[in-house]
Amino acid sequence: MLRRTLLALALVAGAGTSGAGAQEALSDIHAPKVTMYATATCGYCAKARSWFTAHGVHWDERDIEKSAAAAAEWKAAGGVGTPLILIGDAKINGFDEARIEGELAKYTPAGKG
Repeated sequence: MLRRTLLALALVAGAGTSGAGAQEALSDIHAPKVTMYATATCGYCAKARSWFTAHGVHWDERDIEKSAAAAAEWKAAGGVGTPLILIGDAKINGFDEARIEGELAKYTPAGKG
């Protein structure tokens, strides 16, 4: 179900203005912003990257070791380890597949996916 939902999100996002129904579909489905605060050597960050890729999730990754700005954002968000994953307004400490799926599912309209 999640794979179909994410595929629908990708198809709708890619539709742009190419069809009359695209605007209606865009009003029904809103892809959440996904941000992951990570480090290059974090094993759980690697698992999250793989999961996002396998499920077609677009995410913004910020390396807290290479960027002082990213480290400050991570700290301000309550980061205590990596990965710190933000999905919309939700905060997930660590790689928790069930929580990630649950948060992404909130962006699927009822009866779709």
